[in-house]
Amino acid sequence: MSTRQYFIDSATRHQIFVQRYAVGREKEAGVAINRMMRTITGRLAGDVTEYSEARLTTLLAELQSTSNELLTQLGESTIEEAQKFAIYEAEFNRKMLSKGVAANISVPAPAQLASAIYTSPMKLAPNATYTIADALSRFTTKKSIQIVQTIKDGIALGDTSQKISANLKQLGVLQKQQASTLTRTITNHVSTEARYMTIFENEELMDGYEWVATLDSRTSLICGSRDGIIYSFLATNPRPPAHFSCRSTIVAKVSPKYDLASDVTGNRLSKGASGKKTVSANTNYGSWLKKQPSGFQDEVLGVNRANLFRNGGLSIDKFVDTSGMEYTLDELRKIEPLAFEKVGL
Repeated sequence: MSTRQYFIDSATRHQIFVQRYAVGREKEAGVAINRMMRTITGRLAGDVTEYSEARLTTLLAELQSTSNELLTQLGESTIEEAQKFAIYEAEFNRKMLSKGVAANISVPAPAQLASAIYTSPMKLAPNATYTIADALSRFTTKKSIQIVQTIKDGIALGDTSQKISANLKQLGVLQKQQASTLTRTITNHVSTEARYMTIFENEELMDGYEWVATLDSRTSLICGSRDGIIYSFLATNPRPPAHFSCRSTIVAKVSPKYDLASDVTGNRLSKGASGKKTVSANTNYGSWLKKQPSGFQDEVLGVNRANLFRNGGLSIDKFVDTSGMEYTLDELRKIEPLAFEKVGL
């Protein structure tokens, strides 16, 4: 097998570890949100609907300050853990590259890694690009505002402190889910960025990097359409995460001169209609999905797109534009009218 297959095999298996690591970080974020909500509700002593306007204004300002402080602490902890994780990931990637590259592999300095993970943008939607700092700041601001607004709304409705506390508890459940999503996304960003920085540190040995998606029904069209594409080191070229909760990663494209063409077995994990299986590392998302039953394809693409995929001759990259935005069926009909004619849509 080729070195590329070995890299894909190692990377897809390592993604399971990355996702498990993210679960641990998500639990920590959930604990922090719970602690914050207990602190906030603990301040709602007595009947707040009877507070004077001045006292109420002071209380709300204090609660907003408290929530901001606690959420900022969560953000600082997230960044601290991210920097440690990036160093670990860079060393893992050094070891992986060393098994397939006929040269010594260098790793970026910790300061370089910290700068990269903190300042490199995450393009989580065609028109939504955030750094970790941006994402954490937006999360802190929005969640703090939501807490204060929930209290204001309760007071306006004449709710008791107990009812307002119950509403805050419900809000806490939602904020924990959102914190988990953000934490999961940041974890994948850190893992990918550490890998990219390690590949780029050895740029003279490389021809770029390859996008590697997860082979299952939950993979987005944007990630599935990019699976197997080789990108150069242009700053404008995309890297995961491509959206919130993205599970894609990248692997090095080694220059032929330095490629050891390892003879180790190279497979990648998949989870299709018949459960978990390993398939050849040469399999990309589109070719894998082609082999799945029509019902599975319908689940992934939707009935009409699946029909176009099966019978209209459209590959999955035809369903998204270059920025990753998914075409509507009407837009797609204008671009690919012959495919629609073939399937009678």
